[in-house]
Amino acid sequence: MKALFINASEHSVAAIEIENDLHAMYDKIGCRLVELVEYRDELIVCDEESRLKQWEHGFALGDWRICGNALILGEDEDGDFAATKLTAEDVTKEIRFFGTEEKMPEPEIHVIMF
Repeated sequence: MKALFINASEHSVAAIEIENDLHAMYDKIGCRLVELVEYRDELIVCDEESRLKQWEHGFALGDWRICGNALILGEDEDGDFAATKLTAEDVTKEIRFFGTEEKMPEPEIHVIMF
């Protein structure tokens, strides 16, 4: 299926074909657990544990600041992944990359006790 790959270290957005398989997404993003966030009626698939790692690059898109790489995918009526309707040009207009020239958010963990 068509996806957009956001490569934070290369500051690029590119259309790719990827299998509708979590392990293929893990491999492409470089993670072992994904988080889904909404962006313009699509989904950003990113590293769930990214804020716990020492990433050197990330990006801001919409209301989100994301560390590391990500994919943008669509969602069908059943809530399953689908091909994105966005183009790399759509995202390139709105994305802002950061890294060595701008401090990344520090890794953090919060413990909530009841």
